[in-house]
Amino acid sequence: MRDREGGYRVSDGGREYGFEIEEIDAERIRFRNGVVIEHADYWRDGDRLWFLHRGETHSVRDLTLAAPEAAAAGGGDGKVRAAMNGRVVAVLVKPGDRVAAGQPVMTLEAMKMQHVHAAGIAGTVSAIDVAEGEQVAMGKIVVEIEAVQ
Repeated sequence: MRDREGGYRVSDGGREYGFEIEEIDAERIRFRNGVVIEHADYWRDGDRLWFLHRGETHSVRDLTLAAPEAAAAGGGDGKVRAAMNGRVVAVLVKPGDRVAAGQPVMTLEAMKMQHVHAAGIAGTVSAIDVAEGEQVAMGKIVVEIEAVQ
């Protein structure tokens, strides 16, 4: 769970841990727990994230797709908005592309971390409102999707 200070909280066996993500790539995450910096290898299987940390394997449910899935179930407005201030590092779709709900459409870099933004509904990309390298403000519409009829 994300906390108000920008870090994350995880509960395990009744104990709660706080950490901040320092860097993340396709297979490894580097995070800080207080002043200690650690790393873990990870992989995805559906909505589960599996971590190998200190020789032990851990599994958590990845809630990053929960918001797009909820938007799709509720109809959503088809607009993908920047979740924070940052720089667009990748636009993963183009106008006319068909996308599924939860499909990555744009990657934003903020505070040395990359944040993938996903389609909230299934449909056709009708507009791309940003370009790679552009700085965007939180809430800016970055991709527009027309729902599949």
